[in-house]
Amino acid sequence: MSDTRPVRQQVVDFLRDEILALRFTPGEKLVERRLCEMTGASRTALREGLRQLEAEGLIEIIPNRGPIVPKLTQKHARDIYQLRGVLEADLAKQAAQNATGRDLSDLKEIARHVEAAMKSGERLPLVEAKSAFYEWLLALAGNEETNAVMRKLLGRTAIIWPSTVLTDLPVNESSVRHFFELVDAIAAHDDNRAMQAARVNVETACDFVLAHLEAT
Repeated sequence: MSDTRPVRQQVVDFLRDEILALRFTPGEKLVERRLCEMTGASRTALREGLRQLEAEGLIEIIPNRGPIVPKLTQKHARDIYQLRGVLEADLAKQAAQNATGRDLSDLKEIARHVEAAMKSGERLPLVEAKSAFYEWLLALAGNEETNAVMRKLLGRTAIIWPSTVLTDLPVNESSVRHFFELVDAIAAHDDNRAMQAARVNVETACDFVLAHLEAT
């Protein structure tokens, strides 16, 4: 990894991509020596990166065992999506009330990327496009506490969500349709419709993930 980013950030970005691409599986122990070999980072830089990934909810660091990729249960998923539903409805309301012309232009561009990623049939571009939407939503709200909580919740669900994407295309197309209903409500500055669309978007995602966990 030879670029201008700090080594810690290179480690974070690399390992995040590996987890989202499912090259590390839920429940897998992450061996520091192997990670150092993969990234070329020192143990100090690696551990700094692992702490950031822990804050994002993508890994857990267990005493006397080390870092692992969390394995979500159905109860974990229900709890996470219940809280996401509350937070995302409020974020959608704020976005509908406060988004400017430039904000909405950025939102429509993100929506185009979501649609293109869906048509491509590739998981990672869709994950990245949906992640860009949440970055937009959180930046617009400007609430540091909500930002921190949402990032951890999104990190938790990102561990399982990529493995469900495109496994059942009709269901996933329905999820994307709900996403576009949310985008349309925000663009129309209709805060009540945006809140409802956000709730439906989260509920649909929750049902999808729960069905996947039950099947596996």
